[in-house]
Amino acid sequence: MEKILSTSEGSVNTNLVKSQKGKGVIVLIPGINGSIEYFNEIIPYLKDKYTVVALDLLGQGKSTGAKNDHYTIDAQAWNMLEAIARMKITDQLVIFGYGVGGLVALNMAELRGFTISKLILLNTPANDKYADMDAHSSVASIPLLGKLAKSPVKAGMFFDKNFDKTTLKNPKVVDEAANAVEHKAAKKLQKMSTAYLEEKALNKRLRAVKIPTLALFGDGDQVLTENGIKDAKASIGRVPDLQIEDIKGAGHLAMLEKPEEVAQKIIKFDETTVKKEDNKD
Repeated sequence: MEKILSTSEGSVNTNLVKSQKGKGVIVLIPGINGSIEYFNEIIPYLKDKYTVVALDLLGQGKSTGAKNDHYTIDAQAWNMLEAIARMKITDQLVIFGYGVGGLVALNMAELRGFTISKLILLNTPANDKYADMDAHSSVASIPLLGKLAKSPVKAGMFFDKNFDKTTLKNPKVVDEAANAVEHKAAKKLQKMSTAYLEEKALNKRLRAVKIPTLALFGDGDQVLTENGIKDAKASIGRVPDLQIEDIKGAGHLAMLEKPEEVAQKIIKFDETTVKKEDNKD
């Protein structure tokens, strides 16, 4: 059920899908110029195990813009936490974020790590060099990812080259999400990740939070690109309590392309890892 919740920085659009069987809670965070509609394919594979909470970032989807145009990773993360608190969810959280949404997920752990049991990052940049993913991707000729919707060909760059978008419940989901972002907000949203990773790289942040993390990468990601993936793997490869897995034949939006496989990887990781402080004899 979708509901818009008021927070200190704006109003956050949420989708709560309660599980009839599982006791866990998973939070889904979209990337830049995305929306919670991106999770419609994967939720059916998660809802038996988890109560699912998907949230639109401020400035995109059905959320309002940020008050005073305050767009930072920190502000977005705090607003996600505030919205979850307003939903009266007090369980330990598994948080999944793709692309820049992975940085928001990590910052949520930095702010309130004691509430989070696992982190799942999908195609998330590790250093500021690749934080502005549009500058390195196959859509680099477009000034803003928000303009992506003007061309179905460019929107297709978010998927593996061989993926058939007509198999999706909504083949225009990328176009619609991009069109929902205002030009002014899009410019500021894109700067968030660069500023966040310039301050401290992903590997150092992950070492500090000490939360079991699964980093997933689609081998056909045309947005983060092959070089961005190599950079991320090299950077975070030695972080303790972190696992790296590839998703073959998937692009930047692997949870749309291969929802069952991504869901299975999330569930397996969650079931087989624990936070160190929770594993004391």
